[in-house]
Amino acid sequence: MKRIITSLMFIAAAYQAQAQNPVITLVKDIYPGPEGSSIRTQAEFNGKLYFNADDGIHQEELWVSDGTSAGTQLVKDISLSGSSSITELTEVNGKLLFSANDDSNGIELWVTDGTASGTVMLKNIAAGSNSSVPSNFKKFNDKILFTANDGANGEELWITDGTAAGTIMVKDINLLGSSYPYGFTELNGKVFFQADNGINGTELWATDGTTSGTQMIKDVWAEGDSYPRSFATLNGKLYFRADDSRGDELWVSDGTDAGTVFVKDINTAEGDGSSINEFTELNGKLLFRARDEASSFELWITDGTADGTHIVKDIFPGDGASFPGALTKYNGKIYFQATDGVHNTELWASDGTTEGTFMVKDIHPTDYSAPNEFIEYNGLLYFVAIDGTNGSELWVTDGTEAGTTKIQPDNAVSPLYFIPFFKVYNGNLYFKAEFGTAGAELWKLSTEPLSTISTDAKSQSTVYPNPVSDRLNINLKNAKIENVTIYSVSGVKVLEAKNQETVDVSQLNAGVYFVKIQDDKNGVFYNKIVKI
Repeated sequence: MKRIITSLMFIAAAYQAQAQNPVITLVKDIYPGPEGSSIRTQAEFNGKLYFNADDGIHQEELWVSDGTSAGTQLVKDISLSGSSSITELTEVNGKLLFSANDDSNGIELWVTDGTASGTVMLKNIAAGSNSSVPSNFKKFNDKILFTANDGANGEELWITDGTAAGTIMVKDINLLGSSYPYGFTELNGKVFFQADNGINGTELWATDGTTSGTQMIKDVWAEGDSYPRSFATLNGKLYFRADDSRGDELWVSDGTDAGTVFVKDINTAEGDGSSINEFTELNGKLLFRARDEASSFELWITDGTADGTHIVKDIFPGDGASFPGALTKYNGKIYFQATDGVHNTELWASDGTTEGTFMVKDIHPTDYSAPNEFIEYNGLLYFVAIDGTNGSELWVTDGTEAGTTKIQPDNAVSPLYFIPFFKVYNGNLYFKAEFGTAGAELWKLSTEPLSTISTDAKSQSTVYPNPVSDRLNINLKNAKIENVTIYSVSGVKVLEAKNQETVDVSQLNAGVYFVKIQDDKNGVFYNKIVKI
């Protein structure tokens, strides 16, 4: 049954998350020419964006940007003889900590306040030129947990409050060598991780940041290493994959030995197990990728019980594997890449049910589009995909086929999908991209409202029918129509008509659109319609 929807008078901000005009600009060509500046490891600190880059003179060093070309500058040349190899940029207590390599001390713990003079080595954990290689930074309360090797105790668990005196080893877990702590995940006031104490193998541990509060939670597999990993939290519990005699399967823990239990043997036919990965929370459950004895790698879901752990949908029936990847939560669903055996790796979505799991769009019908690096920005989901024209480029979706479009489809901006760099900062989306003959540099995407929406109550607009299949009728109260423009949800103009009260929309693809109506009294109004 067709229904009429009468639009309300919206203030300008009401549709900024949906009716947008995307604008992409180069922030700065840091390394002019085809080489590119090798941007990576970004973090926001004190209202600015910090990252490492190579300008062709100083090699890879610490840079800062306020979003303008003039405000994008080298902070300090830490290694005068080469690259400082900065990683792990993490803010704590008004300071930005990171791992870096200078000319004489190796890879150690550094700190910056954003100035050259305030960028100094915080602590030389491994004396001399040996490297402690601080890594796996995890902010915990007002401190940072990390792993480092002081040259005497092996790679162990460390903590810092941003001062030299407050940078200490938490515990020498493995007295015979390195414990290799990894996978730090916070839950209920503790941080859980895997570690090897030299006796029980690599098992489940937790810490509260103190020596006495760092303990093994459970020896999951007494006969070998369980290698607990792929940690995720849900409803106050820790979910992870771990090995025992049944192979690599699903486990859950409440933080106690007794409360750390096996959930389900998903793959009963293989000793290697189900190879669970990419836990993503949705509506109080976890979706993930796993393989059973029949369906290979498919989309699964769990509520933490054996009965509540099951395949969502066999996307690629038979012996094939859909291999769902890059699972990302957006607008009440999980979006991901998968193949159904008919279409190659394309954009899919799921609400956690069989019937609610579907392909959103076949972006590259003759090959794969491999959508990945998803990030939500201003109410839409941005990602990188290949449609067969200009390589890997920037796309956006509102969750519908019609609302899945390429940003600026006629230019050659190509985000490097294999080097994650998306970062929302100061209301803009920053990313690493190539354009033309220039190498990979720092770009930003800004979204602007399509227009300022009038709040003049004398000229309300009505559009009908809505949903609409062919002809859209427009009625203005006490005014005449001068122009009608229809936009996709990503801000691309798809249709325009002048002085018409009826607009033919039959050629538009099914999906959601925005109708901009301009009247003869300088009024501007927006209506959202659904094309069927």
